[in-house]
Amino acid sequence: MQPICLTGPSLKTNLHTHTTFSDGAFSLKEVVAAYEALDYDVLAITDHNQWRDNSHASTDRVLVLSSNEPSLSHREHILATGVHTDSPIDHGDRTCTRSQEVIDWVNDQDGFSTLNHPTWSGMSVDRLLELDRYHSIEIVNTGCIGHGSEFSLTHWDELLRRGRLVWGLATDDSHSVWDRGLGWVEVYCDKEESAVVQALKEGRFYATMGPAFEHIECDGDRIFIRSEPVQGIAILSEQGPIKTVHGGKGSVRELEWTLPRREHRYIRVELHRSDGKKAWSNPLFL
Repeated sequence: MQPICLTGPSLKTNLHTHTTFSDGAFSLKEVVAAYEALDYDVLAITDHNQWRDNSHASTDRVLVLSSNEPSLSHREHILATGVHTDSPIDHGDRTCTRSQEVIDWVNDQDGFSTLNHPTWSGMSVDRLLELDRYHSIEIVNTGCIGHGSEFSLTHWDELLRRGRLVWGLATDDSHSVWDRGLGWVEVYCDKEESAVVQALKEGRFYATMGPAFEHIECDGDRIFIRSEPVQGIAILSEQGPIKTVHGGKGSVRELEWTLPRREHRYIRVELHRSDGKKAWSNPLFL
């Protein structure tokens, strides 16, 4: 495995946002202002089946990424982050048999590809395994809270168990007011579009619904985690939780552990806060 060290300033980022250009309730200007008020640094506008140059909406605080959400039949939706043209299905056939074509198009555009809300979409693990070359899946989509389908962690762990190196996103999938600021990623890079896209591809981010990692470091032999005060820190693998530290409300901040490399295919880390909010590191293959 490659050593990893994530520390220092990060960019609060939402990669899934809608405006009145598709099925959102608010204009581009209103949406950007709302996320600026929530202290976001990066916002991707992902209206369905259309690409628009929204870079003019960036402010001194918020970098706006021009992205797209190609939306195919059977609820198979794909985030195309950092692309600069319409997708192959924006003005034509949108059957889900073209999902791989869309993923390949995102990659050919040097973008970052994500399979959206697998649980809400009813995507089986077998279907996720049929598709290839996507960078990530939404493990949390808070826009699906009202449908009881916001989490896709089981899909993620099964992909990792099968040897697929796939990153995990938390997003708002915001269409209105209530679904803003509930799930996001913290990205470690400069505030510039190409830097954000490259950091996403390399997995230099974590997903969260609130708790913050302060330091994630792994050299292949040991892992060290520091976070804001939380109720618990857990290291998980394909075997489930393999190392945990927990205590009273806000009493835990660090975990250090020597890795049993031959016993596990991968590990990932979760933070658990007493209010039920969680955060998730990206996986490390051992």
